[in-house]
Amino acid sequence: MSLTAKIDHAVIVGAGWVGRQIAARMAQHGLWVTLVDKSQEVCDDAWQWLKTLPAPSENAAGVGVAAPSVTDSTPLPVEPSWMERIAMSCSLAEVFTTPLREAAEGDAADGMELARKIDLVLECVPEQVSIKKRTLRQISKLAGTDTIIASNSSYFVPSMLSAYVTEPRRFAHLHFHVPVLRDSVADIVGCDATDPAVVEALREMVVRIGIEPLLLRREHPGYIFNWLLQSVLKSALELTALDVADPDTIDQSWKAVTGMPLGPFGMMDRIGLDVIEQVLSNARWASPTEVDSAQLLALVQQHTEQGRLGTKTGRGFYDYSEAGQITKLHRPTKLPQDGGVS
Repeated sequence: MSLTAKIDHAVIVGAGWVGRQIAARMAQHGLWVTLVDKSQEVCDDAWQWLKTLPAPSENAAGVGVAAPSVTDSTPLPVEPSWMERIAMSCSLAEVFTTPLREAAEGDAADGMELARKIDLVLECVPEQVSIKKRTLRQISKLAGTDTIIASNSSYFVPSMLSAYVTEPRRFAHLHFHVPVLRDSVADIVGCDATDPAVVEALREMVVRIGIEPLLLRREHPGYIFNWLLQSVLKSALELTALDVADPDTIDQSWKAVTGMPLGPFGMMDRIGLDVIEQVLSNARWASPTEVDSAQLLALVQQHTEQGRLGTKTGRGFYDYSEAGQITKLHRPTKLPQDGGVS
């Protein structure tokens, strides 16, 4: 693939809560997707989750051919359903060394050819720099030199990771916001080594899947929204750590004043408390001297250590019904004020 070519097939490394949503969004808008995770359990869970999604109400990507005139008797190619556009694998190496799919009955032949190419590899592994570096090294060894490599990192900047990508001209960050299936925005930014054609190819693809691309002028931790949001979330955790108010009261205040449906703790549940924990552990947020960052991390870990990761598990700072309604608040254990962690 030329770096200026259209992205038709994306490999997503990491089938967790975000990776599977990106896969669904891409497939529903006409891309071929291979979703990879080394854990068979995660792959199985992702596939079962994908099967619960309703079919798109219409062909969102305009995939296929234009409707023929009444006098046109040429048979139309049969488009695969969006689920047929997704392949699962537990081995990244196998994705690059074996055919991804055999043409299935009803699949368009040209579509299957697109499925055998790999235009983009997007890493969606946990927000830990050691894991991301290791993953990018592996991707670089396997992907062709004209395959675009991107990171979905929430806070790391491209220059922190580009050294672990061979041919860094093809590397950029492509960051999606959850829930990805809702029309939203995606952050796109490269580093000094990034070929502008890579940014343009990512921009075009993002537009094609119905998301608004935000092209940053320069790299910055957290891009735009996450950098704004982290101040709110950090402040909410500090208010709880200082025993000023409990999470429910803080969320009530936020919702009443802003008119937004979610408060800071509800937002953290939606993002995933495991993600919040990773960000805090990476020390991406600075804390005032009055509250030690370890206290904020401990507030989150009270939940993650019990498997309460937010809406993805049905339990986080709040419990949620199957319909997604809040049913209970989990009040955090009071923490010492001297910066220690209970």
